[in-house]
Amino acid sequence: MITNDDGVHAPGVRMLANAVKDLGDVIIVAPHVERSASSHAISIHLPLRLEQVEPNIYAVEGTPADCVMLAIRKLLRRKPNWVLSGINRGANLGVDTIYSGTVAAAMEGTLHNIPSIAVSTFGKAREHLHYESAAKVVRMLLEQPDVLGEVTRSALVNLNVPNLPFEKLKGISVTSMGRRIYEDEMQEGTDPRGRAYYWIGAGGEMFEDIPKSDCVMIDQGFVTASVLRPSFLDEQGNALLETKLAGVFDHTFSR
Repeated sequence: MITNDDGVHAPGVRMLANAVKDLGDVIIVAPHVERSASSHAISIHLPLRLEQVEPNIYAVEGTPADCVMLAIRKLLRRKPNWVLSGINRGANLGVDTIYSGTVAAAMEGTLHNIPSIAVSTFGKAREHLHYESAAKVVRMLLEQPDVLGEVTRSALVNLNVPNLPFEKLKGISVTSMGRRIYEDEMQEGTDPRGRAYYWIGAGGEMFEDIPKSDCVMIDQGFVTASVLRPSFLDEQGNALLETKLAGVFDHTFSR
């Protein structure tokens, strides 16, 4: 199953489907319009409407996570072997993964115990994007099941691909999460009626120099791969808090 957050008519989702079409039955279930930065939102107050736009291509009036949930629970006769989310227009690096609908769709697959990959290409708004490079990377990984098999049993793989022809990519680097700099991420303006508005989404071109992070390695021409789990739990923080709480409030609560 293939989905995205750029919408069912985005070129990246079609490129990805074409790259893997001979590996099995492929179905696209994606939002009917762009739903970028929708994170892991699901539509609990609105119905989900489904439209078949072409054979094996469906548009959903909902979020990327809705698309995966609806496909798995209602549309498909069996669980897919893979959930592939992308190819996203623009990278999902560092903290971007928290907001990303692309990553969330793959995470929804993981929550359903389905191996899942999120894939994005690192290009600017007006650049020609080399979707074919990202598609080829995904194809290569799927052809090597021993590489991702055990990893994707309880986590997803987040791929970010430089916007380069395939022959110019330097390799695949397993990376930590970087930190992009968004000092100008909110623009202020005035609409034609004189009302102030604020627009989120600018900035993010700079990043902190964290060795082996996804931001640094993609800037050097490497495909980045990071394994993400569907949990916000900080195990070290949990252990520290347990130590700090030990005995502090014993006199307050009855046992």
